Amino acid sequence: MTAKKNPALPGGSAKENVLQRVLQLPVVSSTCESLQRTYASTKEAHPLVASVCDVYERGVQGAGALAMWSVEPVVRRLEPQLAVANDLACRGLDHLQEKIPALQYPVDKLAYDLKDTISYPLQSARNSISSTVDKVM
Repeated sequence: MTAKKNPALPGGSAKENVLQRVLQLPVVSSTCESLQRTYASTKEAHPLVASVCDVYERGVQGAGALAMWSVEPVVRRLEPQLAVANDLACRGLDHLQEKIPALQYPVDKLAYDLKDTISYPLQSARNSISSTVDKVM
């Protein structure tokens, strides 16, 4: 883990943020990008859905701002405990990244590889069943 500069914190540095690291994983970031594209294209294609989504988006933004304002004192008070939890979570993420290499690939590559992995045994089974049926007939 490398220290990063953060002028908002005393001393100007902070360790990695586990949430940022998770969001930067190729499998997560590609999934989020795909969901964003789907959401945007759905809003473009359906004006009624777009107007409802716009209302909800404004509501979520307002609720988010209110939530940030109201939890700020609690976060400041729990900052040492949150830093320890973040460090533990970063170490856990390091372990997961070592044990699950698929986290390093975009979701479309994983889907393509999975399709190839599944299609060969299915084709083989289909050929075997077809051959058996032909022999029986």
